[in-house]
Amino acid sequence: MKRFIKVFAVIATVAAFAACNKSEGKESGLQLANEVTGTYSGTFTMSVMGSSTGSENLDCTISYASDNAVDVVLDPFTAMGSTQFALSAEDVAVAAVEDGYSLNGSIDTMSGDTHVTGTVTGTVREDGSCEITFEFTPGSMPMSITGVFTSQSRTDE
Repeated sequence: MKRFIKVFAVIATVAAFAACNKSEGKESGLQLANEVTGTYSGTFTMSVMGSSTGSENLDCTISYASDNAVDVVLDPFTAMGSTQFALSAEDVAVAAVEDGYSLNGSIDTMSGDTHVTGTVTGTVREDGSCEITFEFTPGSMPMSITGVFTSQSRTDE
């Protein structure tokens, strides 16, 4: 009888694990934040009012902030000729999407003496590639700058 109970317990345990699928796991906030955490190397391309203002090779670091949010930090870059900027966004929401994870948050940071505001949106795909858009306004600039960071893979995998 004890042997029957052990065999039944093993079968029940295997069945419980088999019943869980990957999409159910993606709904877990902890897993969502952890799935996108890492350093990404790629290209940051900027434009103002649709006109290209150049691009740079940079790193973007995404770190765990809470169960369903991350902090996004872009390496310093040059914009508007010679001005150095550093962009960061805290508590960026992470959500599961069909082929990965979406990011959606606000930029409200200081870059040197300049107050920078805006939004950050993007997608980190399951293959480790990403595209993150930073729409930001430095100080009292009358128009925003759009910067799109693209990376083919995480560098710390």
